[in-house]
Amino acid sequence: MQLNFFRALANVLGLTWARVRSDFLSHSWVTITLGITVTALMFVPDADNYLRFDSVAILENGEWWRIFTAVFVHSSWDHYTWNVIVLVASSLVCEQINRRVFVIYLFAMLVANATFKLLIYGGEHSSLGFSGVASGTFVLLLILIIAEGMTTRDFWMVVVSAAILVVFSAHELGFLGSQTGWEMLTGHSIDSTPGKKTKPAHVLGMFTGFVVASGYLFTAAVIRKRQ
Repeated sequence: MQLNFFRALANVLGLTWARVRSDFLSHSWVTITLGITVTALMFVPDADNYLRFDSVAILENGEWWRIFTAVFVHSSWDHYTWNVIVLVASSLVCEQINRRVFVIYLFAMLVANATFKLLIYGGEHSSLGFSGVASGTFVLLLILIIAEGMTTRDFWMVVVSAAILVVFSAHELGFLGSQTGWEMLTGHSIDSTPGKKTKPAHVLGMFTGFVVASGYLFTAAVIRKRQ
């Protein structure tokens, strides 16, 4: 029996909820760990100053931990809240679908993010926040759903997921919409300057999510063919 996209989405959310009710810790421990980490660091005094990505501190003072810790700290409670909403909405479901791919993506994104910033940015560049990772997680999730739709030959699952992916990508690249999600939700900006800005970390996350998802699907297809 063919499923339309919305019924399939309901099934995914139903599976997620069933696992949350039955054994939340064992089925969602990666997302839980991420959520606890970013939340705990909000209560550590000056954590954002000591853990954010800072080119000068890394290259001149040897504070290399900042390369990997920057994604876990946030500049304000607004910044934190929006990132946690996106984290739970995308990471939790993505982990339920395929935890291995989700974990591979997280490691790949941390390495790609660090490499990109060290090679491209210079001077006194500083950054922090989980939003780049979350953007890539959402892309990863949509591609996994599209792949499931193609496997089950569910036309609407593929079309609607692809449409969401196109709209989301256009928004992140600055071609669609002039406000961020937080501005649309609350009416005020996270940053000092309102409006949607194309952020390299978001684009990098999306690209990494696409590469990891494509690599996984290609590998799975090769394995199935050999069997």
